[in-house]
Amino acid sequence: MKLATKTSTLLLLAALLLSSTFISCGSSDTDTGTVTEQNKSADTTLPAETEAAYPYETPDLGGYTLRVLSSGFLWDMYQEVDVTETNGEVLNDAVYTRNRKIEEKLNCSFEETNYEVNDDPNNLNLHLKDIILSGDDVYDVTYACIYSMPAMVTDGYFMNLLDIDELHLNEPWWDSVVAENGILENCLYFATSPMHLMPYDSAWALFFNETMMEKNDMEKPYDLVRSGKWTYDALLGYTKAITNMNGDASFAWNNSGNAIYGMSIHSFAPDKFILGANEYFIERDESGELQFAANDERFFNVLESLIPIICGDTGYSIFGSNTDFDAEAGGYMHIFASGRSLFLTAEIKGAQLLRDMDDTFGIVPYPKYDENQDSYYSSFVNQCLFYTIPVTNTHLKETAVISDYTSYLSMQDVLPVYYGNVVEQKGLRNEDSIEMLDIILNTKSVDLGILFGWTSSILDSMRSNLYNGNSNTASLIEKQEKLIVKNMEKTVEAIRDAIANS
Repeated sequence: MKLATKTSTLLLLAALLLSSTFISCGSSDTDTGTVTEQNKSADTTLPAETEAAYPYETPDLGGYTLRVLSSGFLWDMYQEVDVTETNGEVLNDAVYTRNRKIEEKLNCSFEETNYEVNDDPNNLNLHLKDIILSGDDVYDVTYACIYSMPAMVTDGYFMNLLDIDELHLNEPWWDSVVAENGILENCLYFATSPMHLMPYDSAWALFFNETMMEKNDMEKPYDLVRSGKWTYDALLGYTKAITNMNGDASFAWNNSGNAIYGMSIHSFAPDKFILGANEYFIERDESGELQFAANDERFFNVLESLIPIICGDTGYSIFGSNTDFDAEAGGYMHIFASGRSLFLTAEIKGAQLLRDMDDTFGIVPYPKYDENQDSYYSSFVNQCLFYTIPVTNTHLKETAVISDYTSYLSMQDVLPVYYGNVVEQKGLRNEDSIEMLDIILNTKSVDLGILFGWTSSILDSMRSNLYNGNSNTASLIEKQEKLIVKNMEKTVEAIRDAIANS
């Protein structure tokens, strides 16, 4: 059984709300309106009767203050759970309005600590670890990077969220993928919801240059996505058609050169393509037990088909520098922004970074392996911050009531504004982009092998092989399978021990 996701009806509602809410305040030259600099102060709240749909108790919490730990600035992604004032930015103001409504409804308040991580979320984990080991009840909710320090889960730093009745993790305002597939030994230590928007900003997509497609008489791939025909082969057809050395001596990056590439690629892109093909290192079998899955014929076929897409020898793609906009080094964002590649692998937050790009751009999900695949599958960054409750928390009911209601109200009031904030960027001002964004955010999936670091020993080697045109990873996987399974079993055993000792 693949680690997959179900479409969230409320996210679909968010897209519909966006198309109706913003259409009246958009620029006149687009089919679907957007929130622009001129109308940032537009009302973003929904009718009051929307709140009545929350089906659970909203008690008076006696002025309790929810203490939240998150990161400061991290990779240009939206991190704030609380903001203390409005500033005219629609997303900021939507979060502000949401929290003031919650404070009035529940008689509570928010206190957020944004810890400066200096581009390394592990620094946040180290700070959190010190606090928890001290035994002090400092934070109620902590956003932690499981990928950077999975031992925080196995060493018993976090509460089992399934034990807290006021957290309704089966509801649409919590991410069902994480809630269903993150369970180990009947315990769930982390979750995601729109209370914190990093899982949305960090979702991976394929950006494409619409202007370049129009100049080259190419059909935009939106209809291929809708028809289920957006596949590895379809993407390869686009990249082959656009690639041109244009008089350069080779496809090696030259900032003063003229070569055009099919796609500019981030170093972690192979992971996203593999998951987009609905292949995983770790799956659950029919009984729900974890098993190693990267050793069947389809997995190897996916790797073989991925090589011509991402191997740089042909120019169909170029392995960009992770320094983003570094022109001389060939930053993967710069290559795309300068009109030198047709596609770009990047997170949704890339729309904010590309706002000054001259050409118009669009987004689509990562392609299927073939048309027989049942759905598209998307992922977020490995280092995503997850909702956790530290074991030092002594106010579980208050924490859960506020968290659950905040997640619900975020789905209602903040996500439609978030959609608008993304699609207001140049090139995303159309209903096609809203629809594609909805598909991407509704098909997020996770590989527990990657999340818990069980596959760290194999991923670097596999990426290197693929970028160098070598799909023969069968022997590599054969050598690493026992180690990966051992790592998985150690995690499960550690959780059992933590349960026994709690």
